[in-house]
Amino acid sequence: MAKAISNGNHALSSLLLAGLLATTSGAALAQEQGGAPGGGDALETITVTARKQAENLQDTPISITAFSAQRLEAQGIAQVNRIQDFTPNLTFANIPSNSGVASNAAVYIRGIGQSDFAPTVEPGVGIYVDGVYLGRTVGGVFDLIDVNSVEVLRGPQGTLFGRNTIGGAINVTTIQPDDSVRVKGDFKYGTDNLVNLRAMVSGPLADGLYAKVAGGIFRQDGYVNAPALGKKLGNKDSSTIRGTLRLAPQDSGLEVTLSADYTRDKSHGAPVVVTGIDPAAAGSFVTLQNFIATGFGNPADCLTTAAVTNTNCYNQRLYSNDTNYSTGPTFSDLKLWSASLTASYEIADDMQLKSITAIRRINGSFAQDRDGSNLGINHVYDVFTQKQFSQEFQFVGKAMDGRLNWVTGLYFFKEKGQDINPIDFLVVSAQSGGYYDYKNWAAFAQLGFKVTEALTLTGGLRYTEDRKDYLPDQYVVSTLLPFLDIPTGTRTVPYQTVEANVNKWTPMVSLSYQVQPDLMLYATYSQGFKGGGYTQRIFPPEPSLPSFRPETVDSYEAGFKLMALDNRLRLNAAAFYTNYQDMQLLVADASRVGPFITNAGKARIQGLEIEGNFVPGDGWRLNAAAGMTDAKFKRLDAGVQGLALDSKFVLVSKWTLSASVEKEIELGGAGALTPHVDWSYRSGFFTNANGINDPHLYQPGYSVVNASIRWQDPSRVYSLTFGVDNIADKKFRVFGDYQPSFGFYMQAFDRGRQYYARAGVSF
Repeated sequence: MAKAISNGNHALSSLLLAGLLATTSGAALAQEQGGAPGGGDALETITVTARKQAENLQDTPISITAFSAQRLEAQGIAQVNRIQDFTPNLTFANIPSNSGVASNAAVYIRGIGQSDFAPTVEPGVGIYVDGVYLGRTVGGVFDLIDVNSVEVLRGPQGTLFGRNTIGGAINVTTIQPDDSVRVKGDFKYGTDNLVNLRAMVSGPLADGLYAKVAGGIFRQDGYVNAPALGKKLGNKDSSTIRGTLRLAPQDSGLEVTLSADYTRDKSHGAPVVVTGIDPAAAGSFVTLQNFIATGFGNPADCLTTAAVTNTNCYNQRLYSNDTNYSTGPTFSDLKLWSASLTASYEIADDMQLKSITAIRRINGSFAQDRDGSNLGINHVYDVFTQKQFSQEFQFVGKAMDGRLNWVTGLYFFKEKGQDINPIDFLVVSAQSGGYYDYKNWAAFAQLGFKVTEALTLTGGLRYTEDRKDYLPDQYVVSTLLPFLDIPTGTRTVPYQTVEANVNKWTPMVSLSYQVQPDLMLYATYSQGFKGGGYTQRIFPPEPSLPSFRPETVDSYEAGFKLMALDNRLRLNAAAFYTNYQDMQLLVADASRVGPFITNAGKARIQGLEIEGNFVPGDGWRLNAAAGMTDAKFKRLDAGVQGLALDSKFVLVSKWTLSASVEKEIELGGAGALTPHVDWSYRSGFFTNANGINDPHLYQPGYSVVNASIRWQDPSRVYSLTFGVDNIADKKFRVFGDYQPSFGFYMQAFDRGRQYYARAGVSF
C-alpha cells in the first residue's frame, strides 16, 4: 500500500476512478432533505451554512465535508474528533500538549493548525458551535449529543469567520426545537466498561414557543496501567447537559433562541507512556539524574543491563507501551459552561438581521508526572481559567431579483483568564504561566453577483483589530545546589504586561460557473491570518518575554461539484496551493528548558480533495474520499533549531483515504438490517517538531477498519446496533513528545480494538 501510494500519478488516477465508481466521505451529509437516510434511489439534498446562510452544498464554491446526524450515527461517531477518519486532509487529535489536560483539540486542515493549548498562542482552525467561536482548545474534544450537522470548511475563512480560521473552520450546529415532538435516546455499552447514555426531548410548549433538553453521560475505563498511582490512565468520565428555549411567533418574522450548556470532564490523565531516552542528549535532565544515580560517575552506567533494577536510574526499566510508572499527581478536571442568545428578524422576504450574543467559561486543573517514573525529573501542574464574551451582528439579504446577495456584519470578541503553571524540573521548582486579556474587533462584508445566469462573482473583505495583553507571573521557588544557584524568588521574566497587537485586512474573491444544472466549476483566492503572541514557558531567566509575529496564508483553490446519474452520484473535488508566511511552530531550543513558539519561516502547501457518494439502488450506499497534502518548508528563519528544510509537518499525513459501504435489507414485518463497513487510511506522519525527522516520533501509515450491523423495527422507532471498531487492533501513535532538555520520549497510542452494542429509540 505505502509503495503504491508513493507513486503520485498512479495514486491520483486510482482515486479519480474510485471517486467515479464508489464515491464524499460516508460523512458527507449535513441537513438532509429528500431521499432515505439509509439508501433509496437518489441522494439527499445537502444544506450547509458555511456562508452564514442556508445553501445547497452543490451551489457553494468552497471545499466542504458535512456530516448529518444520520451520517454521524451510521459512521459510529459519538465524539467530534472522530470526523478526522472520514474527512480528507483533516487531523483532529486529542493530545495533552505540554500539560496533563485530557481534552485538548489539536486540529489541522490542509497542514495548518496548532497543537499547543497555551493561551499565549491561538488555534489555527476555528471551532464554532451554533455560530459561537470557541476561543480555547481546552475542552475542544467534546461528545455529540444533539448535533444536527458538522461542517468542515477547508482553507482560510478570513472573511466571514475571521479570527483564527487561517487553516479552516469546523462549524457545529445543534438541533433546534420546533412544532414537532421529538424524543431520541440511546445506550451504548462496550470494551473497558464503555457506557454512553444520550437523550433528547424537544417540542412545543405553547404557540410559537419551543424547548429542548439534551444530556449525555460518557464513561470508560482507562487502558494504560499506572500501578504507583493505583489507576489506569486514558479513562473517560464526562457529563453534558444542554437546554434550548426558542421563541418564534407565527408570521412575526422574529425568532429568538436562548441556549445554555454545562460539561464536566474529569479523568485520571492522558494515556501516555515513556518509550525511550536519547543517549546523545548529553545536557539533559535524564543525563543529570543518571550522573547523580551513579555517584557522580558515568551516566552511561545506568543504561547497562546490570542497572535495570536500579530505581535511581532513568533507563529501560521505564519503557512500555501500556504501563506508566509515574508517582506524582496525574489527573485532568475540567468544568465548562456557556450560554448564547441568538435573535433574528426578517425585515423583508429577502433581508434578515441577526444577533449572536454568547458567553463561555472554562475552569480546569490538570497535572502530569511527565517523566513517567519515581524520579522528580519533569512534573507540571496547571490551573487554567477562561472567560469569553462575543457579540456578532449580521445583515443578510438579496436584491436585483436574486442576482445580488450579501452578508455584512460586525464582530467583537473578548476573553481573559489565567494559566498558572507550577513546574518541578529535578534541580529547580518554579512557577510558570500568567494572565491574559484579549480583545478582537472586526467588520466584514461579502457580496455575490450573478454576472450571467451561469457566472457568479463573489468578493469579501474583513478588517480585524486584534489586541492582546499578557502578564507573565513566573519566578523561581527553589533550586538544588550545587547544580543550580539561582536565588529563590528570582523572576524568570519581568513581571510586566506585554502586548501583541495587529490590524489586518483579509480579502477573498471567488468565481463560479454553472456549466449545467448539475455541474459547477469554481476558483477562489482567500487570505487568512493568525495573531502573534508570546512563549509562556521560560527557563532559565531571560530579560524579556520571547514573542512571535502573526502568521499569514494566501490560498488558491479550484474545484468542481457534480451530481450525475439521476442524482445517484455526487462527486466533488478541489485542488489547492497555499503560501504560508511566518508560520508559528512549537519547537525546541538548546538554550531553554521546555518548548517555545517561534516564527519558523515560509512554506508552501499544495494538494487536493475528492469526495463522493453513490446510491446504485436496492438499499446500497457507497462512499469514498481522498485527500493529499504536500507540505514543504521553503525557508527557515535564522536561529530556528531542530528543523531542516526537509523536516515534515507535525501530525500531518500526505495522504488521507476513506471508504464505506452499507446496505439496508428490508425484513418485511420484522423491520430492516443495515450492515456497515468503513475503512480509513493515513500515511505516515511525525508527532513532534523537535529533532529532524526523528524516527522515534514517526507513525508509519496505517489503516483502520470498523464494522457494524443495525436492526430497526418497521416503524424505525427502535434500533439495536452491534459493532467493532479497529478490527485489526492497530496500536498506532496519537501523540509523541521529545524535548532535548529532558532527553526522554513520551508517547500515547490508540486503545485498539473495541466492541460495542447500542440500543436506541427515536420518534
